[in-house]
Amino acid sequence: MSGKKFISAVLSIAMLIGAQSLSADSVRAVEYGIDISSYQGNINWDELKTNNISFVILRAGTSKYGIDKKYEENYIGLSKTGLKKGAYLFCSSVTLEDFKKDAETFLKYLDGKNMEMPVYIDLETNAQTELGKEKLTTYALAAMNIISEAGYTTGIYSNKNWFTNYIDRELIEAAGYEIWWAQYPSMVKPVNPLDYDKSDVCGIWQYSSLGLIKGITQSTVDLNIAYKTYPQEVNKNKVSESWLVTAQPNLRLRCGPGLRYGQITSVQPNTVVNVTEIKESEGYKWGRVSIDGYVGWCALDFAVKLPSQNIKDEADKKADVNGDGFINMNDLLEIKNYLLGKSDNPLSADVNGDGAVNILDSLAVKMKVLKG
Repeated sequence: MSGKKFISAVLSIAMLIGAQSLSADSVRAVEYGIDISSYQGNINWDELKTNNISFVILRAGTSKYGIDKKYEENYIGLSKTGLKKGAYLFCSSVTLEDFKKDAETFLKYLDGKNMEMPVYIDLETNAQTELGKEKLTTYALAAMNIISEAGYTTGIYSNKNWFTNYIDRELIEAAGYEIWWAQYPSMVKPVNPLDYDKSDVCGIWQYSSLGLIKGITQSTVDLNIAYKTYPQEVNKNKVSESWLVTAQPNLRLRCGPGLRYGQITSVQPNTVVNVTEIKESEGYKWGRVSIDGYVGWCALDFAVKLPSQNIKDEADKKADVNGDGFINMNDLLEIKNYLLGKSDNPLSADVNGDGAVNILDSLAVKMKVLKG
C-alpha cells in the first residue's frame, strides 16, 4: 500500500470510528461533520466531541410537523461541545406563499441561536417535482432571500437527481447561496470520501448515511465533508438607500439579480423601496429590496434614487424612528412592523403630533422621504 493510500485509509477509519489520532486538515483542507435529528435519539455529547468531526447540522423541523422534538435539546447539548452548528428545515411546500411561511418559521427556530455553519432548506418531496425546475428554483430562492436578509448564510440541501432535474444549481450558486449535495457512492458500506471529489458541485457533500460514531448508538448517522471553511465572510457590500419606483405599470421583483431569475411579485409605481444591496448584471443595475414580506431584486434602471435626509430639527428627529440619523425607508418599515404586530419594540414616532403612532405617522415619514 502506498503512503498516500495508507493515509486515506487511516483517515477513513478515523472518521467512521471516531479516532482522534489523525487530523483531517493535516491531510487535506476539508472538514468533516454529521447531521442529526430526533431519529438519532439521546446523544452522549461528551463522547460525540471525541470524534474526528468539526460540525453538526441539526434538523430544526419540517413544514408539516413543525419543530423537531429534539432540536432544542440537541442545540443545547451541541453548544457544550465546541463543535460548529448548522441547521436545516425539511420543506414540503408547493406554493410561493408557503415557501415564504417556511422561511419565516425557520427564522423563528433560529432566533437567539448562534449558527457558525449555513442553514439550509431541504428539498426532496415528490410533489415538488411537479412544479418544474424554474418554478421550484424561484420558490426556493424566495425563501432563501428571506433567510439571508436576516443575516444567515443559507443554501439548499438535496440529492444529485434533484440538482440535475428539478433545481437550477447554477442559479442558486450565482445568487450567492450554498449547495449541500447528497450522493452516496455505496448504499451497502461506508466509503472513503477522499476517493471522490465533489468540490466542483457543492460546498458540503453528504457522502454516506451509514456512519457509526461515538455518542450516537440508536441509529446510523449521515456523514458529510465540507470543502469550505465556515463561517464564511459576511457580505460587506450592504447599503441603505431609498429609491422611488417609476416603472409603468409595475416593476418585477425577481428572486435573483438578473433576467434569468423568476418573478416573485410586483412593485407598484410610486412605491418607495429600501435597497440593501446593489449588483450589476446583464446590463442592468439590480437592487435587493423587501416588499410585503418577500425579499428579491428589481431593476433600478426603472427607479430613481432618493437623497437620504440628514436630521435637521426636532420634527425630523421624530421621523427618524430607528435613530440612525436619516429619514428613509427603514423608518417606514419600523412603523409598519410595529402596526402589524411584528415588532414589540415601543416606538416614539408620533410624527404628526396627534398622540398616537398610526398610519398617519407612516404617511408623514413617507412625505419627508419623497421630498428629500
